[in-house]
Amino acid sequence: MESAKSFIKVYNISPEAAEDFEYDYSTDGCEPCSEIVTLLVPNHNDWGELAWGIEFDHYEYNPHNQAIHFVLNTKWDSPVEWLRNASSGTHYFNNKLITMATIQKDETCVTGVAVMDGEVLQKKNIWDMDPGDVSKHYDDEESDYDVDELDNKIWDSIGQFLLVCEKFYLGDSQ
Repeated sequence: MESAKSFIKVYNISPEAAEDFEYDYSTDGCEPCSEIVTLLVPNHNDWGELAWGIEFDHYEYNPHNQAIHFVLNTKWDSPVEWLRNASSGTHYFNNKLITMATIQKDETCVTGVAVMDGEVLQKKNIWDMDPGDVSKHYDDEESDYDVDELDNKIWDSIGQFLLVCEKFYLGDSQ
């Protein structure tokens, strides 16, 4: 992994609002870029410690669960301050739960964050592993370790975090 990847989900976005968002923020052909990042939070002072180090990498809308999904790349840290400000900086995200799971670039740690209307509701380490153990998953001579097993552990922790956030903050609306 070359960068920390933050997987962001914005809940309860109607198909019409998603279409408007895609038009307003020109999501087509913007992978990777930083234009959307800057449009959502124009003041770089509101990006926290990552003042110039956030890159937009992927966007999609899922009409089935009415959620926007996008990926941000950073050099290391999770873009919590950027997300907090984005949650209150555009009318598309008003009163919307936004979750973010950041996988550190060395895959030793996953951080989960939930925000709504500029307030951080949750921020916690949801998974971690010793760097030596992570490297064993990439070593072909370590037969007891497998990269798919590592991926499953990481993504299972993310899935559990999302389920808890959805149940706690959205209740039956999701």
